[in-house]
Amino acid sequence: MFILSRDKHGTRIAHVLSAYEVAGHKDPVGSIEPATPSYSDNEVECKTNTLLQSTISRVLNPPASETSTYTPTEWCTDFLRQTDWSTVYTTSSGVSTYTDWTITHLFVTKTDLDHPTSTMYCPIPSKGATCGLDSNIIAPIDQGEDWSIEHYYNPEECQQVCLEHPLCKAYRIDGSEEKGWGCEIFNVGLGVNGSNVISAKPGTQWWDRNCQQHIPTPCKAGTAPTGAGAVTSADGQASTPIVPRRLNPLHPRAPIITPAPILPRRAAPVEERAVLEKRDAPLPPYMEDLSYFWSSVYLTPACSCLITSALPPTLKTTIPTVTKWTSSTTVSSTYEDWFTVTTTPRETTTYVSIN
Repeated sequence: MFILSRDKHGTRIAHVLSAYEVAGHKDPVGSIEPATPSYSDNEVECKTNTLLQSTISRVLNPPASETSTYTPTEWCTDFLRQTDWSTVYTTSSGVSTYTDWTITHLFVTKTDLDHPTSTMYCPIPSKGATCGLDSNIIAPIDQGEDWSIEHYYNPEECQQVCLEHPLCKAYRIDGSEEKGWGCEIFNVGLGVNGSNVISAKPGTQWWDRNCQQHIPTPCKAGTAPTGAGAVTSADGQASTPIVPRRLNPLHPRAPIITPAPILPRRAAPVEERAVLEKRDAPLPPYMEDLSYFWSSVYLTPACSCLITSALPPTLKTTIPTVTKWTSSTTVSSTYEDWFTVTTTPRETTTYVSIN
């Protein structure tokens, strides 16, 4: 490997490193310091290194199409020209500002008038129903759990969800009014004495669909019919049977709350510093294949064999600004977090008896 260094007099000279020596350096060419070169002692090395000779030949022998715009020695003096960087710091003063945010939750009520009628189910009592078991162990596959529903229903709503699913045979509830409810429905019944429930004991979690503990109040009062498919309106008048379908609960569940507005993304910061310019002169078109770093490692020593000095250094100055904060201030700002609450008033509720 051919690299450049300085001798004891400060003169830059070229050297050829063995493969062993190169192995001990992470980047031998990267150790070249930009300076005005003088290469009076390199003639032997310039003439004996085969790879170096190949690169020198490429530099000296451009194609005829480029001889009018390219002179090897002139290009080398520019290619080896160093850049002296100078940094001049400027200082500015300023006041730092901090924002104290306050979040205000605002609610808008929206009334849904498109569903004035709701349907509730009155399950017909069954002697074989198993009601009121506790067990925190669920076997989703064996018990045929139905994952298609939402799970945040209270006990009365959970039973109605089960009744509106023809395949549902049992439901499980857990939680409380204070902590919130959880509801799950299953396509396999609880079995005699809870034989299909693991480690079952008397309690309030597991229920067959026909249990009477969570039925609507009109069903308990006897104002609702007991025949399958019969329908009675809220005013007690019989009406034509309808296909069992639960549209909405008797009373609206938790308000429908829309998520808070999504804030637009902040624009990406503008680059504060320009990219530094390269020291090297651009390669002639016919040598563009040497633009890759490891393909061009011999260009610098090749040029050092052809010229005695490069062009005078160019001066590049960067002027970064250092801000000195002289004081700080706090401003208050309020973020409005808007929510929409939907209410659904009911004019009529029909009750359907169902097995």
